[in-house]
Amino acid sequence: MTDSNDIKATKIKYLEPTLHFTRKRILVGTEEKSEKVVVSELVKQNQPLLSFPEFEKFSAKGFEKSPVRSGKNTHFSDDGETLLADIIGYPRIDTMKQEQDQEPVLLVSIVPLVKVSNDGMTATLILHPPITADFAIRKEPLPELLKEAGILFGIDQTALQNAQDIIEQGYNDFHEIPIAYGQLSEEGVDAYLQFAFEIGPIAGQILEDGTIDFRERRIMIAVAKDELLATKIAAIPGASGTDVMGQEIEPDGGTEPEFTIKQDVTFIEKSGEIKATKDGILTVINDCEIKVCSKQEIPTDIDYTTGNIESKSCVIVNGAVQPGFKVITGGDLEIKKEVMSAILSSEANIIIKGGITGNKTHITALGDVDFKFIEQGNIESGGNVIIRKQSYYSDISAKQDILCQQGTTIVGGNVIAGGSLTASNVGTPNGKPSFLAAGVDIERLNIRRELTQLLVTQQDDIIKWLQRYGGSAKSKKIRNMEAEVSETKMNLLKLNLIPGSEMYSRVGELRDTTETTDNEDENETKLTRIDKIFIDLKGTVFAGTKVRIGNCKLTIKKDISKRRLKLNKSLKRIIATPIK
Repeated sequence: MTDSNDIKATKIKYLEPTLHFTRKRILVGTEEKSEKVVVSELVKQNQPLLSFPEFEKFSAKGFEKSPVRSGKNTHFSDDGETLLADIIGYPRIDTMKQEQDQEPVLLVSIVPLVKVSNDGMTATLILHPPITADFAIRKEPLPELLKEAGILFGIDQTALQNAQDIIEQGYNDFHEIPIAYGQLSEEGVDAYLQFAFEIGPIAGQILEDGTIDFRERRIMIAVAKDELLATKIAAIPGASGTDVMGQEIEPDGGTEPEFTIKQDVTFIEKSGEIKATKDGILTVINDCEIKVCSKQEIPTDIDYTTGNIESKSCVIVNGAVQPGFKVITGGDLEIKKEVMSAILSSEANIIIKGGITGNKTHITALGDVDFKFIEQGNIESGGNVIIRKQSYYSDISAKQDILCQQGTTIVGGNVIAGGSLTASNVGTPNGKPSFLAAGVDIERLNIRRELTQLLVTQQDDIIKWLQRYGGSAKSKKIRNMEAEVSETKMNLLKLNLIPGSEMYSRVGELRDTTETTDNEDENETKLTRIDKIFIDLKGTVFAGTKVRIGNCKLTIKKDISKRRLKLNKSLKRIIATPIK
């Protein structure tokens, strides 16, 4: 007699789907090397792939649908009853095993008839062995099938004829035939200022052979009234390209950057000439801003004898800047000796021939900053930063590039460039790791750090509340606190660190580009081409060094040397390649 509690579980009965395409196991390959594989017939876009037409009848008998999942290039109909093809191609069915006693899942995807490269510049025709002699590719003109696959430009007629010959003659193997090629855009030339005399070279300029020119920058150039300073050379537009899908590819370059003409300088629009309106010292900031200033030279240290210096001129300090003092200039600033726990600020460029020491040292410039070494200081540059010997536990940021002279050492600290970064030796075997970043907006990185800290605080507050007051985790107070945590997490996910991008554009809805916020500069920053950004490591970099390029990050697990770090083609991962 069977106990009423000992009831055997009824095994679930599953209804297999009806396939709306033919698939067959056939022999493929050559006489010397062949094997049997399952191949499918070609299907068209929006063609039904499978459904359960008799489910209503079988459901009354206790049947359930076999689990089916839509894979790549497929989707379910609005009523969820039929699986459809997104593109023209070959159906593929993979069986995914589930936990014990569960029915396997059928994953249905489409292998495209034409595979297009990520950049849209190459299309490859994929031919699967036909199941019958009267197959779809033979029945329809191949150019029409290519058009249906979205290939509208650059079809190689020789490759097309070769593919048609293969189809007509019959084949029993897989073929991949490059069938179309896009046309690359031709890069234009941006407008630029052609200076009437040598103003540099700008320190750290990358030369045509890839080396870096680390000669000292020439500043404090005397000019006379009415002297020609530079000529604006107009942009040369590039030529658009076309990808294999017929989409236009906008050319790089050919833009008209905004040039700022400031005090005691005039611009003659007809000739493009820029001239001085008085005698003075030429100041050039980031190759796009020109002004003429007076010159002020201080023969001693900046100390209690001189007091703080605040000048609209270019300033040369022949001594050092002593602790606690400030030097603020409207033009270039040159310090011949050391800077110790002091504040420097320039609306142009700063060159420091000696060292920088002290955690109270703060240096800011709208243009470049060029120095020998820094220890526990802080530098913010609107242009490039040039490090000639060492950075020791310091915070350095630049809106453009950061370049280290050969043999330079970075120990600890944060070195962050809006452009690319070239370093030599980084870290020590037992020291605190350095953080290197390129293609990163420093202000947004600081926002990210604040959001990260806020998230920790919010999560701690929830734990403390529950520990102190008890109660349900579903109470109104806790729900409100969890909503704040969710909002902070979403802001972290959406925050885009790439200069010039929409601030919260990584996931979710993009903000209307016509909107402005109080946090955005009125002068729009040009979008950084993150695919062009790199970190060159020309010396030894010790394990533990943390690296970020744009929105991607990694920690270097073992010592490396002579490597270029950049993003892969998908721009989702940092990869390393050797430097010769």
